[in-house]
Amino acid sequence: MARLREQDAARRAASGYGPDFLEAFARGLRVIRAFDKQRSAMSLSDVARATDLPKPSVRRALYTLTCLGLATSDGRTFRLTPKVMELASVYLGSNMISTVVQPACERLAEVTEQSCFAAVLDGHDIMVIAHSMHGRPDVLAPTIGLRRPAFNTAAGRAILSQLSDEALDAWLGTLEPKGVTDFTITDKRALRQQILHVRKEGFAITAQEWRRGYHAAAVPLRRYDGVAIGALCVAVWMEDSSTGSAAERHVPALTEEARALQPQLL
Repeated sequence: MARLREQDAARRAASGYGPDFLEAFARGLRVIRAFDKQRSAMSLSDVARATDLPKPSVRRALYTLTCLGLATSDGRTFRLTPKVMELASVYLGSNMISTVVQPACERLAEVTEQSCFAAVLDGHDIMVIAHSMHGRPDVLAPTIGLRRPAFNTAAGRAILSQLSDEALDAWLGTLEPKGVTDFTITDKRALRQQILHVRKEGFAITAQEWRRGYHAAAVPLRRYDGVAIGALCVAVWMEDSSTGSAAERHVPALTEEARALQPQLL
């Protein structure tokens, strides 16, 4: 069996994953996640730089992905194929959250005439699991699997507001917030206060913290026993936007839909 690079061995030891952790599998997933909107086509060297992996490991991973039909190559660059979506469809098909929430997003989009999505927390990001587009698709279009920072989004704060104080402090302790617009809150103490305010109010509002002109309202999404599992969000684009939020008027519709969904989420 191939020996791990010194830094990989140190990383695995620090992670506490243990001897059963499959490093080769983890590297393959890192290769898949290296591709994004800005890096849709990459050479072997590009992928190696993006993943900080040795070229031989990247070569084997790309070869395997190509053999499985998950990637394609013109001989110089590699691209992922639509077959990669099968990996997401396994989650979506087995997860009642996404299948039950999708119709709710469509209803909200029709009622509010705005884009709506549902998201779950994944590390320091939120990940979209259901959506319905409306309004400005070039700005607001959420897609399944899309990731956005949790700290400066309404959906993220709605989810974070449901964490215990201890869990929230631990989450903030590892956060490295970066300013995106002039309105983005990056001070951790102020951010914590914002999240606690969301907990008190029961909904989150953000105005231009993720992108200028982008406003959003979100409420926690709870399963049947009251445990928060995600957030339901309506996003609004304002060409001529002030510092006030243009999304708050959609909170009642969000709240009503979230309550109606709760008994269905097992």
